[in-house]
Amino acid sequence: MPERYITNSSSLDLNAIVDGFNKILELCISHSHNSVIIHLPSKQQITHLSNLLDKATIRNLNSNNYSTWNNISFNLNTERLEINDWTEDIVLSLYPTKRMTDNLNNLRRARAIVVVPWTDRKRDDWIRTWNPEIVGGTQENENPLDLDPRLERALDALTNIINLSTGLTHSSDKDSAIQLLRILHQNRIPLNPEDMRIWALQNDWTSDGANLLRDYAQGILKGRRYRTGPLSMWNNEYIQELLRD
Repeated sequence: MPERYITNSSSLDLNAIVDGFNKILELCISHSHNSVIIHLPSKQQITHLSNLLDKATIRNLNSNNYSTWNNISFNLNTERLEINDWTEDIVLSLYPTKRMTDNLNNLRRARAIVVVPWTDRKRDDWIRTWNPEIVGGTQENENPLDLDPRLERALDALTNIINLSTGLTHSSDKDSAIQLLRILHQNRIPLNPEDMRIWALQNDWTSDGANLLRDYAQGILKGRRYRTGPLSMWNNEYIQELLRD
């Protein structure tokens, strides 16, 4: 799993970009690795690094998505050009959108990820999900997830039977998730959709799978009737064991 960092302040503080950039330079040394991915919503934001990189480097990144600077290779990825989840590079993500954050959440082999958030809310979301190291500030206490222990056991069981690489896109995995959520709701086990999404990310689910789990939980709570296959994926005795106090 990659090391994760986030700046102490959002983009509204001009020092945040400097802190994030200096951190990746430090990581290049500590990891003995000189390849960095710059992750931006669009190429327009590359100018925000103009005080840190020379004009030739900025120009090459803008035209070729690649440049070198001080023996470091920089590759530019935008929201439309997602980072491959096989990358082993260091990532500097500036102002990640939801789609970009989903991409970051899928990276398991990157050496490190440094995030400079656009708003404090996005900063708080990243901290709550990954408890990253704070760059340029003091470490904050991790806010624990609000999940019933029985729900956690059920999510563990679901995680063990689905194909994590495809999330809940396969019909049998989708049926397993929806049927389990129905059972939990019928047994008055509190569902917390957003915390369930975070739990899934922390337990090797893809962003797409974690988002679908949240969405199905929200749908169950709203009384939505999902269609599933006729066969139950869950043995009654096993369910009773999961739901024990």
